[in-house]
Amino acid sequence: MICANLDCKNGKEFTPKTHNQKYCGDDCCRIATNKKIMEKYYEKKAIRSGQKRYCKSCKASLSRYNTLDICSKCEKDNSKSDRNKILRMINDAGEAI
Repeated sequence: MICANLDCKNGKEFTPKTHNQKYCGDDCCRIATNKKIMEKYYEKKAIRSGQKRYCKSCKASLSRYNTLDICSKCEKDNSKSDRNKILRMINDAGEAI
């Protein structure tokens, strides 16, 4: 397996010690984790400073208080369609019995 850290100095294959290991060692894991934390920090900082963001679905302008990538209307529509899918699955399972 190859280390999931793109900035890994080793860059060679390693044998994972556990089933879910994706970094070659503790150093690579720490570096990758810190990188993710800093990316989230700067993203939140940009949002709070008023950077313009738009909904991924309908391209509406997002509020600085909305932490999601979609607007509340699209989120509501998505949850409705998810709920309908689940209900259809339950109905189909009931008919199969």
